[in-house]
Amino acid sequence: MNIKALLKALRLRKFATGLLLLQLSLTIGLMVNTVILTMSTAEKLNDPLGFDVEQLITVELLPTSGAYRDTDYFRSITKQDIAKITAMDGVISASYYNQIPIQRGGWNGNMQPADFPEDKILPRELQYVPQFYTSEIGLENLGVEIIEGRGLTPADDITEAFYTPGGRDNLEQNIVLTESLAKAVFPNKSAIGELTNNGRVVGIAKDFSINPSSTLGKHRYFGMFGNFMYSQADYGQNYIVRVEPGKVAEVRAKLSDVILGVQPERDILRVRSMSDRFAAYYSQDSGLAKLFAMLSLLMVIVTVVSSFAHAHFHVTQQRKFIGIRRALGARKKDIMLYVFSENWLLNTGASLLGIATMIGLNIALSKVITIDKPDALLYALAVFVIFIAGTLATWLPAYKTTKISPVIATRTL
Repeated sequence: MNIKALLKALRLRKFATGLLLLQLSLTIGLMVNTVILTMSTAEKLNDPLGFDVEQLITVELLPTSGAYRDTDYFRSITKQDIAKITAMDGVISASYYNQIPIQRGGWNGNMQPADFPEDKILPRELQYVPQFYTSEIGLENLGVEIIEGRGLTPADDITEAFYTPGGRDNLEQNIVLTESLAKAVFPNKSAIGELTNNGRVVGIAKDFSINPSSTLGKHRYFGMFGNFMYSQADYGQNYIVRVEPGKVAEVRAKLSDVILGVQPERDILRVRSMSDRFAAYYSQDSGLAKLFAMLSLLMVIVTVVSSFAHAHFHVTQQRKFIGIRRALGARKKDIMLYVFSENWLLNTGASLLGIATMIGLNIALSKVITIDKPDALLYALAVFVIFIAGTLATWLPAYKTTKISPVIATRTL
């Protein structure tokens, strides 16, 4: 096959050839990144979180009554809420939290040993550690196990002392750390009994996913827990309810009425299962994966149509040339190979351009979401799909070319 002749024929149609090359390369880039997004999202959604997600319901509410500015009133209503919720049919336990696991941002702070040198730089992953304040059953309510030391007890509750004038000045709270956080703060010894800038460690909890999308090593498992009811009217309240298996929908439907029955001057912002919360956490990733999948499918369809049109136009314009070749003894398979070769040459060029579009699109996406880097196997599969789609689209024009009679073709002179 004369490559120079093919290149010359393509140069005669620079605009159409350029558009097809651009389209094919974009299709390769889209396909590769679509597969990466889809695989990454599926992996994230199927990743074990380490706590009883399927049995939990989250409630987010905001006080609207000025009476909540009285911290005693705030705490009284919260305790009544928890008591009423716990008494509901199908509920195992319930607790209040200053924030809910599986979220971006939130209540974070430094975590370091009390004797950490002032002239030493704290590792980045210890600069933004999620801090949870809940009741003594907060971790148990989530289904998280204490693996060393002890859990929080009623005696660890610092709420009363915190809201007593002057009580917070010399307050030292007892805290529980997740296993990964304890090892990061005290890498060479057990954290039990050690003093940190946030309190003394009395227990270590089994790791569970608090910030699933974190890219800072095991930072996704970092969490500190203290026994404290944060009672500020300007901030929302959060409850997490643990229910019996199969009772999530039933309990969820009644929660708002039960809570407003205690005190109606509140806005129920959101009541949803922890599973729904987790799915919403990755909704951007899932949405992008679906959008890219649709775009990739459309691009493949357009590629097939464009490849067909390009080959058909080429065959129409080359009837004289093909007729002469037939008259000189070219076989049908030689003519078909000629038409296919032009498509394969275009696909080869597009494959090289596809490397740039694939990497460029991946870099652009990495500015918005966390996405894995493309690999050679995915690139090869995308190129394979493009070659197959282009070949199938070119088959009909190539087949019709073999039906051209040498005599009829030469009469077009």
